[in-house]
Amino acid sequence: MKTKCRFQVLIVSLLLTVMSSYGYSKKTLESKSKATYSTFYSFPSSLTGFDYEVNSGPSTNQTFSINDGLLLTRPYTVTAPSGFEVSTSSSSGFSSSIVIPGAIIDLGSVTVYVRLASGLSINTYSGNLSITAPDATILTFYYPEVNETISLSGEVTRKESIWSGGSWSNGTPDIETIVTIDDDYSTSSFGNFSAWSLHINSGNQLTINDNTYIEVENNVVTEGTLLVATSGSFVQNNNSATFTLSGSGTASVNKSTSVLNNWYDYTYWSSPVNGAVTNDVFSSSHPNYRYWFNAQNYLDVLQETNNGNTYLAGHDDIDDDGDDWTLLGNTETLLPGVGYAATHSSTGFTSGNSYNYTFSGPFNTGTISTPIYYNGNNGDNDWNFIGNPYPSAISADTFFTLNSAVVGNAIYLWSHSTAPSNTSNGNQTLNYSSDDYAIINSGSGEVAGASGVIPDRYIPSGQGFFIQGLANGNATFNNAMRLKDNTSNDQFFRSTNHPNKLWLNLTSDNGVFNQVLVAYVNDATDGDDGFAFDSPRMLSSGTNSIIYTLIEGQPDTKYAIQGKSISSISTQEIIKLGFYTTIGQATIYKLSIAKLEGNFMNNQPIYIKDYLLNVTHNISQSDYTFTSEAGSFNNRFEIVFTEQSLGIQDETIDQNLIITEIDQNIIKVSTSLNSQIEAVKLYNLQGKLVSNTSVNNRSIAIINIPNLSSGVYIVQAELDNNITINTKLIKHL
Repeated sequence: MKTKCRFQVLIVSLLLTVMSSYGYSKKTLESKSKATYSTFYSFPSSLTGFDYEVNSGPSTNQTFSINDGLLLTRPYTVTAPSGFEVSTSSSSGFSSSIVIPGAIIDLGSVTVYVRLASGLSINTYSGNLSITAPDATILTFYYPEVNETISLSGEVTRKESIWSGGSWSNGTPDIETIVTIDDDYSTSSFGNFSAWSLHINSGNQLTINDNTYIEVENNVVTEGTLLVATSGSFVQNNNSATFTLSGSGTASVNKSTSVLNNWYDYTYWSSPVNGAVTNDVFSSSHPNYRYWFNAQNYLDVLQETNNGNTYLAGHDDIDDDGDDWTLLGNTETLLPGVGYAATHSSTGFTSGNSYNYTFSGPFNTGTISTPIYYNGNNGDNDWNFIGNPYPSAISADTFFTLNSAVVGNAIYLWSHSTAPSNTSNGNQTLNYSSDDYAIINSGSGEVAGASGVIPDRYIPSGQGFFIQGLANGNATFNNAMRLKDNTSNDQFFRSTNHPNKLWLNLTSDNGVFNQVLVAYVNDATDGDDGFAFDSPRMLSSGTNSIIYTLIEGQPDTKYAIQGKSISSISTQEIIKLGFYTTIGQATIYKLSIAKLEGNFMNNQPIYIKDYLLNVTHNISQSDYTFTSEAGSFNNRFEIVFTEQSLGIQDETIDQNLIITEIDQNIIKVSTSLNSQIEAVKLYNLQGKLVSNTSVNNRSIAIINIPNLSSGVYIVQAELDNNITINTKLIKHL
């Protein structure tokens, strides 16, 4: 360092001597020397090569040197542009800006390392790195400030991974990975995956098996084969993404019907592919039983009675002149977002089987709109038949949110189970029961149809459904609705702190099934809040047997789902339960709890009050059985949460009075009480005395009942201590 100083002084002295010989004074020379700009630095104009795959940074280092060449004391500041970082070490100390002390610069050339920082998102990065140092005067020489730039450019690229030879070339892909399928791949064998884009090479098949999924952020090109199984899901996220079949490439979605008991059982469909033709998709269906629903023609201002061509002013959810269901032509193209109904072919049909249908063509993706029609404020429900247009399930809640101005907040899913009847209203001799509709609404929850399966809050791929029209316009589907998981697409029709909800089933010994839901949820009131919370039964008149709840002030509406205010739930709560049946022959009905949610429902006894029989029954402990004549009964049953005895208490009588069936015409009556039996009486469920037997103070009574028809009876035993106890008897043929 001393040598460098002496050398510098020698240079300056020599310069002054030389210039003096030309007539410059020392003062003039000093003035002139301070005007002389001397620089000793040189930097590259640009640095490149700062590239890495996403999630694998930082980039490799690029370098430049700082070398002032003179004895200086000034520091250098190096500042990197956004995304870049610098250091004087190749492996540590990286920062967006560093200061190199003058004492370090004075030792000689300093190498600066530059790199693109780790953790950056996929993008191109560029900018100017700045190198600055203050001005300085050394002896009589003036050195101006340093203010230089170096242009930097780099890129964080997407990962690319190729499936070939049974493995990934660059690790398991994620949503930022460009994926190429160059060998057969099935999700059941190798797992779900996500991708930025997807390309299936010619001669290779990608199979998405049941309860698995593949998610692609952007474009899909298949030159090979893409196959989605019934419960598999294929999702594209970007609404602007494209799906392209190239060359001999194919794509198809297989869907299975529910188990069909008869060839004429309908399935509701919606095409998840673009350009599918009726005869191709429904080649296994009956050509005379393929329909679409013309909502423009739907008008319901007349109510029919038991399909008997007798009409009154009112609504029965059936088009009055029968021109709504329209035969689907054999060569018609299935439109995305439209619902279709079809039976299976009668040829080769076997009851109890499920049948496969295949939709082939480019998968639907992006924003899809389908018309919704509203025929005015005439009191009917303005039904429209639409469907999920994607090869994946969609969220019912997201659909409601996006379309609340156009459609009602309740989805009706056909879950076929009941045979057609000549007393169910409709435009045919035999019509299906509306009880077969499962319902999802936006506010209260879900209720099963005749299949007994409570739907999830999803609409599976290929699924058609009914929705109420609120205004003329379009229902919109988009990729934000689509669901990527292993379970949401497995229910084709088909924990946490929950709100309090009660699902109640009605069944019978001759095949009746019906379900209601009562839900205590936010934003609901005890009044009619519309379809979002209070969903009526669809097409309910003319059905065989149903239960429903009632709302005060709405005596003519039978609710399948009723939302109630959260503040209403207490042990004093009363839920009005209606019952309707057209069955005239002896039938044993049963009310049972299907499902409970919430702390109150799971910890509070639930009772059925039967005002006809003067019975309060704890349905939390056992099902409630009853019989009934045909008719509508809006005042017979209530659901309550406290005992409040009406008379017979089932849990008491079951303990004290024991009925044993010796054969179908003889029963044995005994009691666990320390008493003798004086008489035994039998009543039918209408309260009529049908048998009266004197026993004369015996502990056991043998009673003959040869002439009783099948059904439910009340057995009443009069004891010698003036106590009367009761229990039920179910008489079988």
